[in-house]
Amino acid sequence: MTRVRWLQTSWPYGIRTLAARLKPYAFHADAADGFLVERVRDSFLQGRHVEKVFTEEVIRDPFGNETTFSRLSYRQVEFQFSAAYPQIELRNFPRGIQTFLTRTSQAIDFAAAFVAVQVDVFRWADSIRRQFPKHFRIDLAQLTDVFIEDDVTAKMVLISPHDIRAAFARFADSRRHTVERVQINFDNEGAEVCVQLSADGTLRSSDELTSETLDAIRQALPVSPGPAGK
Repeated sequence: MTRVRWLQTSWPYGIRTLAARLKPYAFHADAADGFLVERVRDSFLQGRHVEKVFTEEVIRDPFGNETTFSRLSYRQVEFQFSAAYPQIELRNFPRGIQTFLTRTSQAIDFAAAFVAVQVDVFRWADSIRRQFPKHFRIDLAQLTDVFIEDDVTAKMVLISPHDIRAAFARFADSRRHTVERVQINFDNEGAEVCVQLSADGTLRSSDELTSETLDAIRQALPVSPGPAGK
């Protein structure tokens, strides 16, 4: 299982200075959360943000007596900060990343905003196709805000065992809509790869993607308009 999301920003410092700014917020035994920086280069740094999560579970016995157990778990965000777009890459991240974003903002004195990328997923898919043309197809597209009539919209999924691009083009000519995500399939050195691409710059795959495949998909990501995409 692979899940990756990209964000954009405009770093106020170079990458090595950014790594130094994270050091006061390093994770240790007594910290509620913090960073573990694992690799630093001039163009990127990689690491994890770790957050302690305390929960309580109440057990009631047959006599109505309650016993409370405290449980400690760790929420982790694997990240890569890059000098070039997209500047932030998150891998296998939890549902909530607010603590990670807040601590990163604090480390850089709140000198930059972190913005979700907004991309045309068909354009993104087409860029990927140029790198993996063998047996490439788009076999699913999820649409929202499909115009039916005034004050009536629909959410739709176009799906086929074959490529849907021609059918989608005919449909798109007739109704206003927003494309949320598409699913692509392609052959990568003899192995079939299935990936879902979302308009907010999120990638999901039931496959474990190689670092080379993931790098190619990241490089194909269209530049998003916004503070870091100009």
